[in-house]
Parts: sequence; structure tokens; C-alpha cells
Amino acid sequence: MTHLKGSVLVIKDHDFDFTMDKFEQLCFSLEENNYLPITLAEYMTADILPEKYMMMRHDIDRNPSKALETARIEQDYNIKATYYFRAINDKLFCPEIINKVKKMGHEIGYHYEVLNECKGNYEEAIKLFESNLKRFKDLCDVKTVCMHGQPLSKYDNRDLWKKYDYRDFGILGEAYLSIGDSVNYLCDTGRNWNFDHCIRDFIPNKKENIRINSTNDLIQLIEGGKTNNFYILTHPERWSSNGFEWLLFYSKDMVFNLGKEFLRMTRS
Repeated sequence: MTHLKGSVLVIKDHDFDFTMDKFEQLCFSLEENNYLPITLAEYMTADILPEKYMMMRHDIDRNPSKALETARIEQDYNIKATYYFRAINDKLFCPEIINKVKKMGHEIGYHYEVLNECKGNYEEAIKLFESNLKRFKDLCDVKTVCMHGQPLSKYDNRDLWKKYDYRDFGILGEAYLSIGDSVNYLCDTGRNWNFDHCIRDFIPNKKENIRINSTNDLIQLIEGGKTNNFYILTHPERWSSNGFEWLLFYSKDMVFNLGKEFLRMTRS
């Protein structure tokens, strides 16, 4: 990996996107342009938000070891991020990795999907939520949660809070439901930043004003200095460390995007 700290950032048009080198360029740009990093919990407890800030959020849908790569890069650039881990099995709920990410100064949260797991049974779902949340709280002080989108499922896990209140479990807020209209939200879902392949990775009842395609576009937006905040969601398993990973992750994303388009057509 090419470390950029203390050097001149040069972006070439032919650079591959969604690599760890590209992620490092993104972090370099955020630090160089003086965006103050805050976690989701800090955002939700702030009386007054900084004039210029950014929130970096990572949903660990698959391959938790990739979280260590992004976490280390962020640590190099003084960025504290928020990481949401799933609890659906022991491969995804990995205390060793969670503790390593926490020790780097990042926030840890629960990436819940209990309404889907319980096939729409709200009573079973809230019990499972409480049980899984305790597993996380045994490791660290969890203050925020985030639903896992499950685009192929008919259940939206956020609907759990139409019947229950996450504050009853010591939770400050939810990564989609507790975000204000003034925040500029961007996500890498679908291997771009334009929301074209988002099924549920959006903030309800909020119109996103920024639609860009590549990470280079995002970096140029940061360097343009006209946007005072960013809420950036990435999925670390999408960001490759070598050529083999890049081809593998690219192929997976293209298959998932086709599946989402088919799902849209069948539901319309």
C-alpha cells in the first residue's frame, strides 16, 4: 500500500476504484481538508455540531477481517469511525476482531437483522435483539445500532422500532432513523456512490442532494470545499487489497446488482 501522509496526493484517471489504496486516498483528502471526524454516537449526543465534520460508517456484512484494514488506515489519518458488526453466526460475530477495532479508537455497534431472522415475528425479534445486544455489550459500550438491509428479504428490519423503542435498551439512536436532514449521506452500495442500486441503504424520508459515481468524484467534492459535512457509508469487503480480490469483489457486486434489478422489476 502506498502511504500518502506527508506526501502530495496524485489521483490518476485510470486508478482502480474500491481498493484499499483508493480508500487511503479518501482518508487523506478528508484529513487534509480539515473535516473533523465524529462517530455516530458523538453526532447523536452533540448539542452543537462542528462547523465542518464527517462521519465514517462501516457495515461489516461479510468478511470481518477486512474491517481491520480500513480501521488501520483510518487510525493513520486520525479518523475515528463507526463499525457495525452482525451477530447472525460466529463467523461474523468475531470478538477478537471487534476488540482490535475498538482498541484503535473506533465506535462499535450492532448491525441487527432480527426481524428478518424471525420472519416478521416482532415478539421473537425483540428478544433476539436484546440477546444479541448483550453479547456486544459484554465486549464494549454499545450506544448505536444499524439495521442490516437484507435487500432480498421482504422485511425491513427498521420496522422493529415502529413497535418498540431502542432507547429502552440503552441505545442512543439508529444509524438511519436518527440522522437529520442537513447531513450529506453517501454510500458505496452497488459499487458506486449514486444510490442506483440501493434497496434499503437510504435515510427514510430524506432526499439526497449529492449523486456521484466514483470515489475520485467524492474526493474532488471534498477538495472543492463547498460541502460542510459528509456521512460516508462503506462496506469494507467491497474494497480490495490486490488484483485477485478486485476481480472477485467486482464480479460479486455485478451479480448482486443484477439480482436487485430483477427484484425491483418483480416488485413493481
